[in-house]
Amino acid sequence: MIDRLISIPRLNQSLLYEKWERFINGETIEEDSVFVETVRGWQRSKEFGIDPHRLSLEPLSEEELSVRRAKLEELFSLWEPHIQTIKRTVSTHSLAFHIIFADHDGYILHVHSDNQLNWDVPFRPGVCFSERCVGNNAIGSVLHTGVPLSVIGVEHFAKDLHQWTSVGAPIQDEQGNILAVVQVSVPCGMESPYTFSITVAAAKAVEARLIQMQMAKQLQTIKNNLSQLVQQSEIIFNAMSQGVFIINKDCVVTFFNKAAEKIWGVPASEVVGKRFDCLSAPKCPLKESLLVRTIKEQKTFTNMECTCKNGHQQDINLLVNTNLFWDDNNNVAGAIGIYTDVTLMRRQEARIQEQKKLAMVGQMAAGVAHEIRNPLTSVRGFAQLIREKVGMDNSELREYMEIMIQEIDQADSFINNFLQLAKPKPPHMQQCSLNDVITQFIRIFESQAFLQGVKIITQLQELPPIIIDKDQIKQVLLNLCQNALQAMELGGTITITTEHLVEEEEIRLRVTDNGQGVSPENIEKLGIPFYTTKDTGTGLGLSITYAIIDRHQGRIEVASQLGEGTTFSIYLPLDKQF
Repeated sequence: MIDRLISIPRLNQSLLYEKWERFINGETIEEDSVFVETVRGWQRSKEFGIDPHRLSLEPLSEEELSVRRAKLEELFSLWEPHIQTIKRTVSTHSLAFHIIFADHDGYILHVHSDNQLNWDVPFRPGVCFSERCVGNNAIGSVLHTGVPLSVIGVEHFAKDLHQWTSVGAPIQDEQGNILAVVQVSVPCGMESPYTFSITVAAAKAVEARLIQMQMAKQLQTIKNNLSQLVQQSEIIFNAMSQGVFIINKDCVVTFFNKAAEKIWGVPASEVVGKRFDCLSAPKCPLKESLLVRTIKEQKTFTNMECTCKNGHQQDINLLVNTNLFWDDNNNVAGAIGIYTDVTLMRRQEARIQEQKKLAMVGQMAAGVAHEIRNPLTSVRGFAQLIREKVGMDNSELREYMEIMIQEIDQADSFINNFLQLAKPKPPHMQQCSLNDVITQFIRIFESQAFLQGVKIITQLQELPPIIIDKDQIKQVLLNLCQNALQAMELGGTITITTEHLVEEEEIRLRVTDNGQGVSPENIEKLGIPFYTTKDTGTGLGLSITYAIIDRHQGRIEVASQLGEGTTFSIYLPLDKQF
């Protein structure tokens, strides 16, 4: 095309003009290698009924023109920076030029001109230059063919355009649809050899910039959609009652939901971005967590139950389910772990089992105690009678009777404890301060501890009022502290602490000794009636303790290390009416 602008001299315009006259007069013009596209353009123009001697140019109204300009405002803003470059190129060869921007229908939207020749110019904003309106021309023929081209002088079907050489280039989208056409027109004979190349290059630059902008918009849309998807996922995950972990293939935590924060007692900010093992030992007893094993072994786990410690060092029972993520190449990309806190359910199950045990013991106790107490009452009565009749004359027999009465009273005390399991006294609930109850108990018990050389330490935090039976809680403290005394030789320490667990709405009471401790296999047996590790014990003290706390809708947890001591943790609910 560049060669055509250079190689067709003015002399050929005369030859072409003769062919044009013959064509418009109805003669048949044979297509040859030079004029094939020109003749085809003339034929299309004739079919459209174009008057070759006079153009009828009806411009759009200002309102219609404004509407069309607004639709391509962004595209024109990309084209506008190239106008000055084209001006500098064509002005070195021509005294007049017109740089035109038209839409996909051929309507001229913008014209930048330098018309020093003062010629009558048909290139005006609002005029349609499609082939249907003005015949073949750079704008209309580009719209017809979809490729850049030049139309020189008499190649135009309309005589009004014979004095102009025009170069046109399309601006297309990614699918090849023409969005606009740019045209540079100069008087015939004043063509620059660079006009075609610079016009096409400018159009291609606009296309590239347009595609870049569209890709940026698409990328932003994808980012927005992805951001919304992430937000929606976070909302869904954070609304779940189960804890949700997501880790990548390097076992780095990428997501940690609200429920997980509550279960472990740590905020997501301390976990996300760190390796998953930041939540391992000592909080998880497993050598390697199930979620990490899911990555390493590429194997999922379903309904696996394990016991861990949360951020408050409390035991929690978790039901674990894991699954894998895969990338496009079918490689492991990460894993998700869903942790269901079944601690309350397990506690409730344990509580039901304890209630069953106590119910069974109670039924047995009611019958056995009745059968034993009646004969004992008779025996004690006769022992008292014999003691009175013997008097001081037979001191040895009187001493025997005293021993018999003491043993009968001890047996009766045991029966009373037994009956307390069978028919527990209903708690007399009232609002009070647990710290005051503990202080009152210590005033009574510390003398007994002093005799054994045991020191009692209290660490009582400020607590809200709680609804309890003060006498029964004192009984609990007495049972636990007496067990602690018996677990220690002369000397030692009993520590009593209280703490308000705000999130759990509970108060925790701990009784800790530094005695000999309890073996793991025996911890599970604590609270079972008649089970004891002491030679003189009955095994009812802890059973009564468990029953009292159960009636307060609380729970007891035991932690012990052989040779180090034992801690009984009692959890009592707040703001509950029984």
